[in-house]
Amino acid sequence: MSTAASSVSLPPPSSLARATGWYREGFRLWRRAPFRLIGLGLALLVAEAIVQLLPLAGTVLSKALVPMLGVGLWIGLDQLDRGQPLRFACLWAGWRHPRWLALWGLAATVGLSVFGLQVACAAAVYGPVVWDGVVLGHMRSHPQLLTRELEYVLMLPGLVPATLLTLAAPLFLFNGNRAPAALVASLRLVTRHGLAFALALLPQLALFAAALSRPWLMPLLLLLLPLGTLLGFAAWRDLAPTPQAH
Repeated sequence: MSTAASSVSLPPPSSLARATGWYREGFRLWRRAPFRLIGLGLALLVAEAIVQLLPLAGTVLSKALVPMLGVGLWIGLDQLDRGQPLRFACLWAGWRHPRWLALWGLAATVGLSVFGLQVACAAAVYGPVVWDGVVLGHMRSHPQLLTRELEYVLMLPGLVPATLLTLAAPLFLFNGNRAPAALVASLRLVTRHGLAFALALLPQLALFAAALSRPWLMPLLLLLLPLGTLLGFAAWRDLAPTPQAH
């Protein structure tokens, strides 16, 4: 009789099971600090609004600066997952990272890429006035842009590149990838598991559309930012579970 142990190969989880697992893991973390996570999401929205008050370059600058604060949320989630408290100070953690300049370049690349696609989609529908109204912040000079439809055309397409690049930050922070390699690896991982990410994205799209549909539903946006990061964190843990560097 042979005593060699046979190895059993388990089939990979289905895309639906994978997406459901990310939500389950994300909400597990959310329950540990629900109000703190909402507060951090609000802080990011306020920071973006303040930077956008700067004349001419404020909107573009916000897409290069505020994502660096969002990187800190990844660091905070990693600490929360390891049993440490989630602190508001985590928003500054990216600036204290040993490779902070490369990290900033990564965060700005993601933020500006998402914004660039949003503006391009809006310009394709509304014409070149979008560049003056949205990019330079002269929205009141173009009444035709002050519509709910523009918000949909401008905001919803951004979820696609944001999803494609969502794993770049944790691959840089926790797996030690260089910035270009983290961007490429994120694209590869997300496209390789495209159906799972698409299924995970659908509820976020519905939440985003609902938030933009009525003014009194706008507070739903406070749920979107932490939800997206929580799902990204769970996806990273699932698809690239062995960190190489902290």
